[in-house]
Amino acid sequence: MTQAVAPRRRSDAGGYARGEETRARIVAAALQVFGAEGFERGSTRQIAALAGAPPPALQYYFDSKEGLHRACAEFIIDSVMGALSPALRAADEALAAGGAGRALDALCDLLDAIVEFSVTSPDAAVRSRFIGRGQSDGAGPAFPQIRDRISHPLHAVCSRLVGAALGLDPNDDETRLCATVVLSPLTAFHVNRANTLAILHWDNFDGDRLATIKKVLRARTRAALTPG
Repeated sequence: MTQAVAPRRRSDAGGYARGEETRARIVAAALQVFGAEGFERGSTRQIAALAGAPPPALQYYFDSKEGLHRACAEFIIDSVMGALSPALRAADEALAAGGAGRALDALCDLLDAIVEFSVTSPDAAVRSRFIGRGQSDGAGPAFPQIRDRISHPLHAVCSRLVGAALGLDPNDDETRLCATVVLSPLTAFHVNRANTLAILHWDNFDGDRLATIKKVLRARTRAALTPG
């Protein structure tokens, strides 16, 4: 699991490594507790117990419950944007090169990358519950961070790709709405993953199932954005 960024509070290498390990355990535990209980009900004592850390460690590494919630957001942002960076670079290159076909290909590749990360990363289910619970409760400081640094940038890139594919201004409401429609099905495999698995009578999204998901998403996207 990728470790979230943290201020360096220890000077010796061994102590710093142990500190980072403890910090990572606390963030992993917080993702589980906040995902299950929400920000308001999830307690730092629960998190400390699950992490196997003394309660004062949470104050030491994160200053407060709000700081820990923000650290969860930083972990999610780093892992998501890190995983998507190759597809995002390819999208920028396609936009710079120009051409409707290349933009549509780059958009499909980006959707592939998003759905693959959403269903195959080791912490996908925990991350999904954390985000879903936060969206439902509307509580805690993490979600403005996630919205500003994941949702908004991804939507902006998709709007530019949709605009290039259709010959539209990427800032027009119609183009931005079209990008929203293109991205919306992905929630079935992320925030709503448990419900989607139940509906499909699947126990996972592995192998051929992931390939089928990508195939369907690509076909739908191309159909929607290919001028008739």
